[in-house]
Amino acid sequence: MNMFEIDELVFSYPQKQEAAIKGINMRIPKGSFCAVVGRNGSGKSTLAQLLNGILSPSAGKIRVAGLDSSIAENGQKIRRLVGMVFQNPDNQLIASVVEEEVAFGLENLCIPPHVIDEKVNQALEIVGMSAYRFHSTSMLSGGQKQRIALAGVIAMQPECIILDEATSMLDQKSRTEIIEVIESLQAKEGCTVLMITNNMEEAARAERVFVLNNGALALEGTPLEVFEDFALLNSLGLDSPILMKIVDAINHGRDHSVQLTAINVEACAEAISSALKNLHQRKL
Repeated sequence: MNMFEIDELVFSYPQKQEAAIKGINMRIPKGSFCAVVGRNGSGKSTLAQLLNGILSPSAGKIRVAGLDSSIAENGQKIRRLVGMVFQNPDNQLIASVVEEEVAFGLENLCIPPHVIDEKVNQALEIVGMSAYRFHSTSMLSGGQKQRIALAGVIAMQPECIILDEATSMLDQKSRTEIIEVIESLQAKEGCTVLMITNNMEEAARAERVFVLNNGALALEGTPLEVFEDFALLNSLGLDSPILMKIVDAINHGRDHSVQLTAINVEACAEAISSALKNLHQRKL
């Protein structure tokens, strides 16, 4: 079953002649980890807000776990199903104490206090912030604030989490930690993850990548399929992950070929080692 079914989606902002989203068709399976990339102004964040029900389509259809987003009665259900983590955690955090922040959404649903306490414990443990339960949110680092914002979403137990450039303001260490938390959540809980990002290294960790350009879907496929065409990506204002460039440099002008099976350090090292072994055997 699909988490999102998007058909001929169009969205226009008032007073703007050109549509921000132009006839997009997408399928995102439940339990998958997908990434949406594109240069600034390509429509990534607009798409994220349409999928969460913050914005409504100007034309076309969005179905979220089978629910038609154009039906007003489905709006609240969709927002329960789809949690959002935004770029700047300061714009998302409301409470002054960590546990109050994580509990905020649950309290609005009138959930019994003992259940809220249990869910807050679980969410803080998942993001590695249990020790900060009684800390002031204003005293946290940027990475810690983003973890708390993520914990608040996790506590609501959505079927899907959308990260709208949620790591772009973080240092590399914090970026990696947030992505690892999300990957673990997807693997262990079967949560659907949709990551909106300008970071190609992060996008390479997804199962499928969608490339937006000027509001339209320009390209989609596995990370290997999407990132292998350097010229096309360059024409779209995008780059390839560094590992793809390393392999391309190794292969250039040589009589052997390094074949990647995935875009990560382990797969790259294994592919280079295998290519060298094959080359050595041919010379014997």
